[in-house]
Amino acid sequence: MKKWMLGALLLGFLSACNINIILPGTPIVVDGPAVESNVLGEGESARFELLVGADPVRIDATDVTNAAAGSLRLRVFDANDAVYAQTVSRQYFTAPQPEVLGSGAVGLGITPNGVYSVNLPANFGKAYVEVTNLAGDPTMVRVSAVTRQGDIAKDNAYSFDATATGALLYLGQLDTWTYTGTGPATLELAGGTTVHARAKVVRGIDTQTVLEPGEEFTDLQNGDFVYVQAQGSGALAGFCNTLPGCADGITSGEYTLQVIIP
Repeated sequence: MKKWMLGALLLGFLSACNINIILPGTPIVVDGPAVESNVLGEGESARFELLVGADPVRIDATDVTNAAAGSLRLRVFDANDAVYAQTVSRQYFTAPQPEVLGSGAVGLGITPNGVYSVNLPANFGKAYVEVTNLAGDPTMVRVSAVTRQGDIAKDNAYSFDATATGALLYLGQLDTWTYTGTGPATLELAGGTTVHARAKVVRGIDTQTVLEPGEEFTDLQNGDFVYVQAQGSGALAGFCNTLPGCADGITSGEYTLQVIIP
């Protein structure tokens, strides 16, 4: 009996026994050289794997053959081979819920150089990466993983007394801002270019005001908390911000808390 037939029978037996089979991938080293796939036809995928340690990591996938004219799907799986994040956009990535895809991005003129990206938080552990060619033309894909700089504060907690900029770069991220300036001031949320951010101003236990991009809150006082999260309880995130920036110079996920003091 041929080896591939034995392998197929073994996979079938393990599946019938409800044993989760995790397929290995080509190893990627964080901050190491990029890895390229074989030629992928339409609908075909390449699989990679890496280990995310104490620093957050950005995974980049590039269509080598078709460049910006290509169309890829990038998915990241956790150590249990469950989908953690996915993207078919060069502007943002999402949690795996299908209803989130395409629902919150604006600024569709942004076209990075054919790069599809996903950020993984520190201590994510084992990650599996699947890149699928969605275009009709065959292509090769290049995948790399780079350490993100320490541009996100511990526990996502910040203070501000004037206009400030943040970035929603991880799934589920919730930024907490404490206003330390004088009041009353006017607060306006500018939602950035790709991720629909929402802000909630909280004072004590009674006052809560939700802001959509472009809306204002005219009674910001010292000690008020401002919580910022992407739509869908953080199910959408960008991949880059001004500091430290990305190789293609695009910012994706930024928002601004505009403060106007009379």
